[in-house]
Amino acid sequence: MDPPPSPDPRPLFRALSSLASDNAAFFLTTDTAVGRRFAAAFQLLRHHGGRLEGPLRHLQRLQHLFDLDPSSPGNGYRSLVAATRRCVAHAVAKCRYVAARRHSVFFRKEHNAAELEAYGAALGQLRALLCLAQGVLASSPKGALFASEESGLGEAVLREYSTMHSGCFYGRCLGFQFVPSMRPLLQTIAIGLVSYGEAYSCGGAGLGAAAGSLFAGGRLALDPELRGAEFERLTQRLDVGFWKSFWGLTESHLLASVAAVTSPPVGLCRVLEVPPDPIELPQVGGEPGATVTIPPPVAHTGPGPVHMRLLSYQLREGQVLPHNLWGFIWDYGVLYGIMGFYMGLWGYTGFYMGIWGRYMG
Repeated sequence: MDPPPSPDPRPLFRALSSLASDNAAFFLTTDTAVGRRFAAAFQLLRHHGGRLEGPLRHLQRLQHLFDLDPSSPGNGYRSLVAATRRCVAHAVAKCRYVAARRHSVFFRKEHNAAELEAYGAALGQLRALLCLAQGVLASSPKGALFASEESGLGEAVLREYSTMHSGCFYGRCLGFQFVPSMRPLLQTIAIGLVSYGEAYSCGGAGLGAAAGSLFAGGRLALDPELRGAEFERLTQRLDVGFWKSFWGLTESHLLASVAAVTSPPVGLCRVLEVPPDPIELPQVGGEPGATVTIPPPVAHTGPGPVHMRLLSYQLREGQVLPHNLWGFIWDYGVLYGIMGFYMGLWGYTGFYMGIWGRYMG
């Protein structure tokens, strides 16, 4: 299978090296504290850029081998390559911005120096992830996305990951891999999570802790470095109960009653319990009549039912659940966009799902 054409990353890295060198030379002549910060940040960007290009090009050449098929380009290596390219592109854009405005009286030196330092830290962590991905690729069987459990590769990856510092991805660089319109939402979620985590650590939970965390969110919005450091600390130390409590805020009766007033009514809203039965499906590309068995989801406690919520904007004739519920979901679920209902467990009223169902008809 021939690899699909991929953008050549060399022009991007050449631009990063040239702009970083020019800016570093300029700020070294200023002989000020902030000038030395700028020079060190640009030298770090150039250093990481020079050592990122080789691993990135290597993974970019091999990423297509792990796609499901040529028409479905997508796997973890592609995601890592795309995120790295996007971060380098942001660093190049920031270098150009500084080069064009460094002589201006209104140039915000402290702010821009902090952003350059943040992108330097992010490129350093991405460089470590690329090296880790190269090690996984070399240790995995040829063409296999997952290594065998006996290889011990999973434990090695977890050990390497535990030494990394992910706080830089939740500070000034938060959401760099997404479109700019998503960043305010991601910042709001990160600030809310960190503020709620501080209240949870002190014994608070529920809407009371959420309301109290609103008053502590201001300092996190004004200090991205503090937000990133706290995000990393909380996500590593807090237990599963914190995540259940935080994401369960939308399931509270108070918020559900507000959504019930503001959202369009749905014709069907039913909680389902899907039994742990296997699915028999026709085998694609196999012999006539051949089937493949898909086992139910299994956790560490063994097979168990899956709880879902069936939402439909209109209650249609014949919308009766058969005995084989997995087959019903497979045939008529949202994966195919048929009948305008959605499977989910978020919210008692399905606020945004009701709007989506009305739009889809």
